[in-house]
Amino acid sequence: MNLQSAIHLAWIVPLAFLVAYIGSPRFLGTVAPARVRRILESSLEKNQYTLLHDIVLPAGGGTAHFDHLVVSRFGVFVIDALARRGSISGKQVQARWKQRRFGKSVQFDNPLHENFLKVQSLERLLALPINVFHSYVVMMGHNSALSDVPKNVLTPETLVRRIRSESRQLLSADQASEVTRQLHRDALPNEFARQRFRWKVLRWLLLAALLASVYTVYRQPIDQAIETVQRHSDQRMKPEAYHSDGTPKTELELYQDSLICARSIDTDRCTCYEPGGRVADLAQDQCESLADRGSVLNQ
Repeated sequence: MNLQSAIHLAWIVPLAFLVAYIGSPRFLGTVAPARVRRILESSLEKNQYTLLHDIVLPAGGGTAHFDHLVVSRFGVFVIDALARRGSISGKQVQARWKQRRFGKSVQFDNPLHENFLKVQSLERLLALPINVFHSYVVMMGHNSALSDVPKNVLTPETLVRRIRSESRQLLSADQASEVTRQLHRDALPNEFARQRFRWKVLRWLLLAALLASVYTVYRQPIDQAIETVQRHSDQRMKPEAYHSDGTPKTELELYQDSLICARSIDTDRCTCYEPGGRVADLAQDQCESLADRGSVLNQ
């Protein structure tokens, strides 16, 4: 392979890395929490609900990571978000669920059980009764085949409606504020967030490298395409600046089009006027040509 061929294939390298990353479990692990975060922040009333995202709290002898916590007078909502492609099957009581995709099956821990363990750790940390907490699992990107789908397994589209349906007051306004303050006080350094930030930076770097490589290799056709699009846009905006075949008019042609030329048949005199009213300095034959061609006033 010569150097020219290698240059033309340079864009494949960042593309391959980017595709591999987008299809990886690490990337899928960030998709669902990011979408749920956008939904919560754009839909829930800030004067009633306090949102905490991507927070790590002490749990027994270790730590627990929470995708989303929503604190309100209606309780503390513990929300876990995950993306699973393919078909998901399982029952609420089963310890393991099954994911089937491309003819292959893998098992994973029941997210309902995992989220309930987080609820229990919050119960001990905040010293609140268990009925104050609402445990939700939001799943996306899958074809559900769950048996007797539990009411606390939701889609992103039904999450906010479900939160608002909990209208019974379980905490006073002061208690809800104190819960929020304690969660902020007890929050631990979040290594997960730092890792996600590094991978996000890597993703943008790969995308920038891909775009730069594609432009370097295909710069000439890209520039031609941009120029064509720009020319078509200009033709629609200023059709008078182009000939019927689409070629742009010269500065001289644009100047001549702006003139108003009058030719007297009786005296055979011809005069052209510029837009400001000043007489244009043109030879007699040029004036007559402009007057006779039909695009200007002809007397």
